[in-house]
Amino acid sequence: MIKSIVYKSSTGHTKQYAEMLGEALKIPVYNLKEAKSKLEKNDEIIFLGWVCATKIQGLSKIKRYNVRFIGAVGAYPAEKNYIESLKKANNVNVELFYLRGGLDFNKLTGIKKKVLQFVKNMMEKENNVENQEMIKLFKDGGNYVSNENLKPMVKYINSKL
Repeated sequence: MIKSIVYKSSTGHTKQYAEMLGEALKIPVYNLKEAKSKLEKNDEIIFLGWVCATKIQGLSKIKRYNVRFIGAVGAYPAEKNYIESLKKANNVNVELFYLRGGLDFNKLTGIKKKVLQFVKNMMEKENNVENQEMIKLFKDGGNYVSNENLKPMVKYINSKL
């Protein structure tokens, strides 16, 4: 039985999804730090973490739990190839869902902010049509968190419980 949803968030999008998922499944939600004092070793959890490049943040910190499902939250639009690359890059062997989060430069600091500014500059130089949406997101920020994005994950998890 799944005890909790555990999440690692940077700018709040992952936290939003974790809270929405907890409400939909009627199970408690803890950030990674809270989970240490609230959960036992090998408890079944759902983990949500934000994506930086192709790495799901916080994944290495949850090895003590029995992870049943993973939600990866990122700024890029969801694509099947991207989901497969996330699974491979993170050595994921459970069901992984990609949830489009967003980008809030006001909440980013240090190297994270500089790296994303560099990526934006590179995309602007390439000036590819397919990158225009991401360039706009890098310039203006945006929040794509929605119950609609979460529905496939909720439906799948409910079918397995």
